[in-house]
Amino acid sequence: MLLLTVLLCAVCVFAFADTEYSLDLMNGKLSIGDSYIVLTPTNLSMHPELLEKLNRTKEGLEADFAERGVVLQAWVSTLDACLEVTVVQDEDAVRYFDMEQQTNAARNEYRISYLKDKKYEAEGYDYKSADWKRQTLGGRFLMLKYKRTVNGEVYWGYARRTIRNGYTLTLDYQVYGRGLRAKDLNSVNKVANSVSFASSEPLPETAEGAIEFTSVPPAETNTGVFTVEGRCASEAHLIGVVMRMSSPTPTRIEADAKKNGSFKLNVKLPEEGIWLMTLTVEAGGKVIADKVFDYTTYNKTLLPVSWDTPVPETLPGDELIITGVTSKAVNVQCIVMNGISTFDKTVRTNGTGKFTFKVPTAQEGEYDITVVFSKKDYDTRRFTYTATRSLTEADIRKNAAAQAVKPAYNTLVSKMEGYKGRTMVYTVYITDIQQAGDEWIVFAATGKTNKGYKNPIVIIASEEPEFIIGTQQKFYGVCVDPYQVESEEGNESYPCFDLLFWE
Repeated sequence: MLLLTVLLCAVCVFAFADTEYSLDLMNGKLSIGDSYIVLTPTNLSMHPELLEKLNRTKEGLEADFAERGVVLQAWVSTLDACLEVTVVQDEDAVRYFDMEQQTNAARNEYRISYLKDKKYEAEGYDYKSADWKRQTLGGRFLMLKYKRTVNGEVYWGYARRTIRNGYTLTLDYQVYGRGLRAKDLNSVNKVANSVSFASSEPLPETAEGAIEFTSVPPAETNTGVFTVEGRCASEAHLIGVVMRMSSPTPTRIEADAKKNGSFKLNVKLPEEGIWLMTLTVEAGGKVIADKVFDYTTYNKTLLPVSWDTPVPETLPGDELIITGVTSKAVNVQCIVMNGISTFDKTVRTNGTGKFTFKVPTAQEGEYDITVVFSKKDYDTRRFTYTATRSLTEADIRKNAAAQAVKPAYNTLVSKMEGYKGRTMVYTVYITDIQQAGDEWIVFAATGKTNKGYKNPIVIIASEEPEFIIGTQQKFYGVCVDPYQVESEEGNESYPCFDLLFWE
């Protein structure tokens, strides 16, 4: 009985054992349950099977981990969920340094940014909630629930995030091919409760001339009203001046920073024109910082437009997302042509002024993009761009597999004209290979009987096939005009394909 009890205890300890991992940069640590398959920058060579299932290489993951500050990835056995832990010294880490030592106002400012800041939208994130939670050992963590869209693929996640000792720590529990479940939230919460820090470094003193901005003068406005906000030295005095060459009297705006260094200047331009704003920061009876902003154009009939991200010259994927902000109740039309297909969609902005277009760019070629903004009593604005989509071998294979059809041979022959230009896939018997100039003519058949081959077709390839006659091969090709073959009985027409690739 005693032996059985000891064995049971040993099994329980093994089942619930956790492994401790170091967060060296932050002087901290955390624990991960042994039910996970854990990848770290130093153990990737020990998990070749997992890397193969993830379609990743050791060298590729090492570079990815280093670039994004990944400490570890903990995968569940079914590979439909992964907890990724990252430690980075990003812009927020420099700004806030340590959330346990920040004011409630600063923590709220950080929390709200996840629900309002457009930079996360540009990264594909749609944060559904953001709330603070005090974890067991590591203090306050921001609880985040999100949906993320990357290159047309969507996944969901729960995350815990905090800033300690000058670094941002993120515990990101991502799920794939399904929705979030209660156990996912429990899983990330358990790890968050294990995070601890051996010490906390004091907040660095704000440098005398340091100043950062969360809102600056807009490039364009039709109201002439905007705010300049940010953070500087505690209780500093700020003097803003807006001026234009044709105006002899500049407009002066003054404000004092709060104890935490945050400030806000409300600006109202006196008349239409092109304006330049400067900002002077004073503390202790002397000037500690100066800033000259970019020009602001004020025109009452102007529709202001700002893009979340510039339209790229080279299109990276099968979908281009065009997003930005203009005024409310504006009709925004996006027209895209690439010689094959046309995208034409018009949206009307709501009170936020936001607009979004998702343009399909799977086809290779040059895309002419036009975005038009119009509203009654305002000047219509038109922006034009040219972008190029170049397909990789992987893109070609992916698109072909998604588009390929396989009609029966008799259907193919009887409806040949309707199938021209379509991508098709067949497994065929190779009956002959002939070179014709720079091309190779591959004769094949989709069927075989005791008497020989049946259902002949022709495949036009730009490179000499490496297989031999008589073998069975699978190919993807585009249906073109029938191939004419002369015989003793007369001319015969065979279904013909321009080869995309052999598989």
